[in-house]
This record gives sequence, structure tokens and C-alpha cells, in this order.
Amino acid sequence: MVDGDSVVSSPGGLILGLPRNLALRILSSLVIFPPAAVLLVLGGLYFAGLVALIAGCMAWEWTRIVSQNDNPMVAGLAAAGCAAVVGAWALASPSVVAYLALASLAVVMVGTVVRGERRRGWIIAGCVATSVPCLAALWLRAGEPLGLALVAWLISAVVATDIGAYIAGKKIGGARLAPRISPNKTWAGLIGGMLASAGVGWVGGIVITDAGSMMLAGLGALVAIMAQIGDLLESLLKRKFGVKDSGGLIPGHGGVLDRLDGHLIVILVTSIVVLVSGQTPLLW
Repeated sequence: MVDGDSVVSSPGGLILGLPRNLALRILSSLVIFPPAAVLLVLGGLYFAGLVALIAGCMAWEWTRIVSQNDNPMVAGLAAAGCAAVVGAWALASPSVVAYLALASLAVVMVGTVVRGERRRGWIIAGCVATSVPCLAALWLRAGEPLGLALVAWLISAVVATDIGAYIAGKKIGGARLAPRISPNKTWAGLIGGMLASAGVGWVGGIVITDAGSMMLAGLGALVAIMAQIGDLLESLLKRKFGVKDSGGLIPGHGGVLDRLDGHLIVILVTSIVVLVSGQTPLLW
């Protein structure tokens, strides 16, 4: 996620009249978003393949963070296991996926023993923290009614949070939200993100029900808060292990985990809400 006003002082000059880091973020998004949107719309194996790739990348990055880049073999096992488990969702029964998940965790654990990796608990936790929300995303997408609309709405709300936080953080600045965890985040950025996400919620109501929805606007604001919590949790992880970015796969954004940390929390919480309530929030 964008850290509010974190790009204001980005070094490296300008690209297309914009700060280098911001320009790279925009260009990267323009390259990544269209094919990802197409796969989301297609659903099924297409979307499962995309999410499996994402799960593998995030598991790789998490493992590299906690192992201090010392165990690429273990990171590879974690990435392959998470990608396989998530990809199997579209091909196998839930029981098969569960057995595959246990087998993958066992292989990763053996790998940590063979390679002398002591942070086994952190690595296993990373496999769970990255793969479970990805499985939840596939479950939500396959849900009826409005599975596609719900996932698209959630993604749009988190992206709007990013944009609103950046603009408010840059223009207003002010008091820091969590200076010991992520010094660049501000309360103004959080409020800006909440307003932007609430706007997406309102528009979602118009698109889905032909009327603006105060309920969806409020849910949009909650999505922004959850997304910020996800971002802060990842920042806390990186600070604990002395890492600035989870990776460098996405120019301007860092790693895949940097880009999707807020989405993980939002997707996971939403799936729990849908499971408990038995209804999509879009119809509340």
C-alpha cells in the first residue's frame, strides 16, 4: 500500500513530471491491472492461476524476510507449497486441498530442519497468512450471488484507500499514525483513505442496486481501516527483521506482499463475515 505521504520526498528525480517513485507506481499499475482484471472476470481456473501465483510470490517474500535471505531453498519450498495449495482449489475437493496443505507444511518444516533454519514458526505462519486469504478470495469469487462484484468492490475499495491516503498525506501531512511502526503514515492519510473508500462504497451501491447506499459507504470506510491495519502489520514484520521492502518485483511498489498486505486482511475478514452471516455485504 501507499504509505500516505511517503512518496513526497522520494529520491531519484522526476519521470513524466512526477516524483520517480510515484511515476513507477502508476506505470506498474497500468501494466499489471488490465490482465489481472480480465482474469478476475473470467474466474475459474484463470483466476485461480493468478491467485496461486500471487500466493507463491508472497510466501517467497515472507520467508526471505524472516530468514534474512539465508535460505532460498526453504523460500522456494514455501512458495511452491502455497501456490500448489491455492491452485488446487479450482481442481480438487476441499478435503484434498486440506491434505495437500498439511503435506506442504510438512515439507516446508522438513526443509527448515535440513537447512538449519531456526525461525520455523515464523515461516509456517507466513505460509498460512499468505495462502488462507488467497483461498478466501477464490471462495468469495465463486460465491453466488455477486461473487465477482464483491471481490471487485473490495479490491477497488482498497485501491481507493491507497489513493486517498496518498493525496491526503501529501497535501495535509500532520500527526503520524504509528510513528514507531511506519513513520510515513499520518492520521490525515487514514482519513483520506476512509473517505475515498467510502466513496467507492457509495458508487458500488449505485452500480449494484441503482441507488447510493450509506451502508456500503460505511463498509467502505471500514475496509480502509482494515487495509491500513494490514499494512501496519506488514510494516511491523519488516521492522522486526530489519527489512525495508518485501521484495523488488513491482517497480515503485516493492514486493507483492508490499502491494497486497491490506488486501489480505480485507479479504480474510470479509470471508469470515460472509461465512457467518450467509450473505454478501453488498446486499445488506
